[in-house]
Amino acid sequence: MNGVTMMLAAIALSLGMQGALCEGQQEPMPQTVKGELLAINGEEYVIRDSFGRFVRLRVDKETKQTRMMLLGEKVEAQVWPNGRAIAIRPAQ
Repeated sequence: MNGVTMMLAAIALSLGMQGALCEGQQEPMPQTVKGELLAINGEEYVIRDSFGRFVRLRVDKETKQTRMMLLGEKVEAQVWPNGRAIAIRPAQ
């Protein structure tokens, strides 16, 4: 094999290994957050969950809502790990 062929073979092998490593990684999954809606500051909602933790959510035009949420209301939200809410609704 000449130098160019060996270099191409090495690149192909490394790309194949990189693809195999990527296959083992999992996609981030949304989480469900339930709690009392304490504050609405623009696109940021603050919820106190059942463990007493304060959770900040980003609610934007892409977030699905059945209606506007009210302060003090128990809510349930589907949230990405980065804090962006997918959907928010009154808790059941």
